[in-house]
Amino acid sequence: MASQALYRKWRSQTFSELVGQEHVVQTLQNAIQTGRIGHAYLFTGPRGVGKTTMARLLAKAVNCEAPLEQRPCDQCDMCRAIAEGRAVDVIEMDAASHTSVEDAREIIERVQFRPTSARTKVYVIDETHMLSTAAFNALLKTLEEPPAHALFILATTEFHKVPATILSRCQRFVFTRHSINNIAGHLEHIAQAEGIVLQAGVAERIARAATGAMRDAISILDQLIAGSDGTITLAQVQGLLGATDTSKVGALVSALTDGDVQAALRVVNEAADDGADLRQFARDLVERLRALLLLSASNDTSTLDVPDETLHEMQQQAAQTNVGQLVAWLKLFSNLDYQLKNSPYGQLPIELAVVEALLAPATTVAAPVSRAAAAPQPVAAPPRRVPATPAATGAKGAEARPAKMEPMAPVPQPPAAAPEPAQEEPAVAAVPELVSAVTPDEVIEVVDDAAFLLEDILDQWEQIKDDVRAINLPVGAVLDWVTPINVEERTIVLLAKKEWSKQRLEAQRERRIIERALTQVLGGQCSFRVTMDEREEMPDINKQIQHMRKDEHIRAAINVFGASIIAIEKTE
Repeated sequence: MASQALYRKWRSQTFSELVGQEHVVQTLQNAIQTGRIGHAYLFTGPRGVGKTTMARLLAKAVNCEAPLEQRPCDQCDMCRAIAEGRAVDVIEMDAASHTSVEDAREIIERVQFRPTSARTKVYVIDETHMLSTAAFNALLKTLEEPPAHALFILATTEFHKVPATILSRCQRFVFTRHSINNIAGHLEHIAQAEGIVLQAGVAERIARAATGAMRDAISILDQLIAGSDGTITLAQVQGLLGATDTSKVGALVSALTDGDVQAALRVVNEAADDGADLRQFARDLVERLRALLLLSASNDTSTLDVPDETLHEMQQQAAQTNVGQLVAWLKLFSNLDYQLKNSPYGQLPIELAVVEALLAPATTVAAPVSRAAAAPQPVAAPPRRVPATPAATGAKGAEARPAKMEPMAPVPQPPAAAPEPAQEEPAVAAVPELVSAVTPDEVIEVVDDAAFLLEDILDQWEQIKDDVRAINLPVGAVLDWVTPINVEERTIVLLAKKEWSKQRLEAQRERRIIERALTQVLGGQCSFRVTMDEREEMPDINKQIQHMRKDEHIRAAINVFGASIIAIEKTE
């Protein structure tokens, strides 16, 4: 005969045994003691946080034979019958397997009969969101005005799928995730009662892996007990969970804060060679970076549940970085879970993220600096390049000027005569001087950086789709259903052929993947929007202007004209 699972064996039988959810316990106890029990309750929250357990406790409390302040006592016949699952007046049903309107009609017919032995007939409907629309509609009237002897308790993990008509007829209680301390304390209590020794850090490691679900934590402990000889070590927990030693996570964070790419890649490869679960390794890394962000932003250590030696290491790491950098790293590494799940290349997504975190910012930051240095300067400021002389603006001026401007290495200024006293002149008088001080190549760089060309995007479109497929194959397949049709400064307009492709590309995760590929291929930060209106295609006149901008002589004329406008705006 199979042994009973630990989470069933240690299910709370009284309100005092229940771990967490104090706000729900207090409210229901007050309702029981004052006789203000509702006719319908809705328990919502993530899995494994006590929704079904609370429903059974409430069913016991309304039928318990003990005094009001002691309910449920777990000693009387009704409490024991409900705990052992033999109470005929407490009906538990799984909505996932009873979704049809016929099942709802069966409930409506049977609820009219009075309970056999209990005071109240209780219906516990788990996974309520799985009921069909017809079943929900059939239950509306009964749920609103049930017989006096009936009580409905609905439980669901997906509250948003429950119709508003059902919500308005129920008292809703939101169940929250358990804290790490609550889970760890309960695990130690169970282990002590079962005669199992937990080494230091085992309960906390299991609690972190459970992500707030008490049932998941107890199931992990049950599995560890089955494979142990009475003592559970931290190495056994890490082997079961596929987790890595916390020292490797700390070493990777230290390498990131030091800017050491070689050391960071070495840690990732060591974790992969040790057979660690790379998804769990990425989650541990994100959790450490999150704690580092909280420490760096608020300098408050009370919210961090880490040992003293780890806290000291984190304080040193926080001193070497800043909040903006940590936010960028968190956004980067938090996207790895899905990539690692579907990638056939092992640790490659983590390695790419490490290289992008340490090396990509240097290139992305340098580009705006170069554009800012290349922008036309005000007249009062000294020009960045040597002003062109009248002879230099002649026919041979184009041969004399350099092919491309280097903002970080300015040409030395020749000695100039002492400036004459400044005279007040109209603002427009400064325009010719600025035009002569700004060469066409400089303004061309500014104009080209202001927006992308549709032709360039169309030329690179296949490369963009290939890059997206390398990151996420389904998202890359969706790009086959859209076409670039227009450019609005740095926003690319994509024409979608189907409504589903438009909705898919507008999702937050897909948008991040595509914008990253666009930025890498086009060499500048950009975004996109999706439309199904073919009238938004770029007008012919705009296409002609973009063609003209590629012509050298026309661009030079546009640049001089644009520099004049810039000078007028700055002087005004």
